[in-house]
Amino acid sequence: MNTIKTAVAIALVAGTTSAMAATAVETTPAAKVAAAKAQVKADAAKTATAVKTTTAATQAKTAAVAKTAAHTTVAAKDAVVAKAADAKQATVAKTVQAKDAAAHKTVAAKDVVVAKAANVKQATVAKTAQAKDAAAHKTVAAKDAVATKTVQAKKTAVAKTTQAKDVTEEKTVAAKDAVVEKAVEVKDATVATTTEAKDATVEKATEVKQAVAEKADAVKTEVKAEKKSFFSWFKKSAA
Repeated sequence: MNTIKTAVAIALVAGTTSAMAATAVETTPAAKVAAAKAQVKADAAKTATAVKTTTAATQAKTAAVAKTAAHTTVAAKDAVVAKAADAKQATVAKTVQAKDAAAHKTVAAKDVVVAKAANVKQATVAKTAQAKDAAAHKTVAAKDAVATKTVQAKKTAVAKTTQAKDVTEEKTVAAKDAVVEKAVEVKDATVATTTEAKDATVEKATEVKQAVAEKADAVKTEVKAEKKSFFSWFKKSAA
């Protein structure tokens, strides 16, 4: 594009210079105008030819540059593809190595964990067995102590029960004797009181009976007297 502009500028300058030279030679205005027109046409034709030539050259250069750029682009693409393939293969190789290393580490870690777990389990089993033995010994000792205390407590309870039973029996016998003695006294007193009450009741009944008999006799006598008086009055009235 810059080449085309340069060619056009050169042609214009050349045409202008030729026109000025022709104008200086000719003397009549018509001749000057005709000469100027002819010169302008000639300059325009030259300029067009120069422009066409320059354009063709530019197009050829552009085509060459485009071909070169295309080849360069293809080569660059091939290089990029090759690099990408190499990088991918390297990445795959690194990934495989990393996976293998991680797998080995995982296996090693698992082995360590399993070994630790086995050791811990064995230690736990041993401690559990020791604890069970100690608990069993303590349980046996506690049972023996409880049995001994129970036997002693039973003996003490039997002794206390025997003493209490003896004391209770003695108290019961004494209480029974006292009750019997009291019952005898109460019975004697009751018999005496009952006898006295019976005697008094009989005596009182006899007195009451006599009084009732006397009262009955008096009433009978009074009734007889009233009857006699009534009959006497009735006879007198009837006469």
